Amino acid sequence: MFTSFLIKYAEIGIKGKNRYLFEDALVRQIKYALKKCEGEFLVHKTQGRIFVDAESEFDYDEVVAHLQRVFGISGICPVVHVQDEGFEKLCETVIDYIAKVYPDCNQTFKVAARRARKNYPKDSMTINMDMGEAILKAYPNMKVDVHHPDIMLNIEIREEIYIYSVILPGPGGMPVGTGGKGMLLWQGVAAFKLYTGKDMPVEEVKERGRLYDRQERRQDRCGIFPCTALHQ
Repeated sequence: MFTSFLIKYAEIGIKGKNRYLFEDALVRQIKYALKKCEGEFLVHKTQGRIFVDAESEFDYDEVVAHLQRVFGISGICPVVHVQDEGFEKLCETVIDYIAKVYPDCNQTFKVAARRARKNYPKDSMTINMDMGEAILKAYPNMKVDVHHPDIMLNIEIREEIYIYSVILPGPGGMPVGTGGKGMLLWQGVAAFKLYTGKDMPVEEVKERGRLYDRQERRQDRCGIFPCTALHQ
């Protein structure tokens, strides 16, 4: 049923202008994790989102298990994505989605539409209202609850349409490789680009760092310490 996964992340989102660096690191880690799974996958960023699209048959449980080991992921949303074939067709797809994921069809729900493609004929509020009406007609036992719904039904209107309501937990944290010196170097690269308009000579900086480390080790062996250490 599910053909994609929306990857949610928390801590990366607070990194400001360096955010793309951490997103790129997370994409690399996701690709590496999925190499161990059967199937072909496309991992891509679009408008502040990271998606994993399955391009062949795959083992759902295996993929989820591997994604849940990737640091930097706070949530994994199994997604149904479809082509835009008009709002009536979208209503049919959502009604079918609810029947498969929530077969009892007696929970409370809220529709949360996000219209990333601004030329879509309905705005987000109208999608919420019209979709809610269609769901209530199909399943009279369901009720709308905008404050504490049992089901938060997310509909993202992009070039394709993404539908999801389940969020599986991830390990959180930061992607592997974005801590310590590596993180400081990435921050320095972004700052250098921002203030000079040029790309930082990263290899030169790394080499100078290695020379500085070797010099520090020689000083330690000889009993030479920085002046600041004498005043501590």
